[in-house]
Parts: sequence; C-alpha cells; structure tokens
Amino acid sequence: MKIIDNFLPDNYFKQIENLLMGQSLSWYWNDGILNHTSNSGFAYSFVASDLYQFVHILYNVDRGGINSNYYPLFDIVQKKLGVKRLDRIKINLNPKTVFHRKSGFHTDQRSVSEGFGLHQKTAIFYINTNNGWTEFKKGGKVKNIANRIVIFDSNLEHTGVTCTDKKRRVVINFNYDI
Repeated sequence: MKIIDNFLPDNYFKQIENLLMGQSLSWYWNDGILNHTSNSGFAYSFVASDLYQFVHILYNVDRGGINSNYYPLFDIVQKKLGVKRLDRIKINLNPKTVFHRKSGFHTDQRSVSEGFGLHQKTAIFYINTNNGWTEFKKGGKVKNIANRIVIFDSNLEHTGVTCTDKKRRVVINFNYDI
C-alpha cells in the first residue's frame, strides 16, 4: 500500500475539486453502497439497505469505456498512476451520517479470464478533507485528506467509512492494470 499526499499539482487538483464539490456535475443515485452484478466480476455483494450514495461514472470497460464528458480531466491522474489498462473510474459521494458507517468490505479484483492482468491496482483519490476514512480488513486506515491518494493491490479487502463532520465525503476510485 502506498499513500501519497499532494498527489496532483495544486492547479490541477483545484479544477477537479471545484467540479466535484460544485453544483454542475450530474450525480446519479445508488440505492445502496455495494451491490453485486452477475457480470461485473467485482467481489462484493449488497451490504446495507439503509446506506446510499451518489455516483458519477467516468469510465467503465463493461459499459463501453468513456461514460462522461469530464473523463479527459482525469488523464493526469492516469498518467501519474502508470495505467496500462483501465477498468473503471467511479466518483462516489457519500452524504454525512450521524455516526460513522462502513459500506462493507470488498475487493476490486477482476479475474484474469475476463482479460485483466495479474497486477491489478486500486487507487482511491480523496477530494475533500473530512473525518471519514478507508479501512483495510487486514489492518490499517487511511484518513480522508484532500489531494491524497492511496494505491493498493485490488485483491485487498477494504471499506469506505462515512464522515460525520462535513456534508459529504467525495472520493474517486480508479481500477486498472499496471
């Protein structure tokens, strides 16, 4: 696992932050945090019926690739990550909760039979600072700090944890091969 603070130069980060924390991006309702789709390949299942989130999918190989006009804004992140094959880029917005809530442990690992390599990575890029975090089942927490990224093997079980001190927790998930 690798944690990098101040991942992007300030001018690039501000562009992304302004878009995602502003009012012009379209957000789409997810009636639950984790849900299993039979052909998705991701190793998770529906967890909490009372938790929900808003998402914006920038890229999904299962949906034909680019899904958003904002996709080019994230080229710099992919270059810095050394992406060889992109699987998915998904922006999550989790509303504030009264108590910290875990979304459910899961992995982002895809099978080699689906055409994905053995060196799959997940990167979680934090857009706003809040008291939420990412927790790893085998131990460890990464606090939500703006312009921080955590990079890890996609087979590591992890969960997002909601914030209680800000209106929302916003992260971008990158799933890719290196």
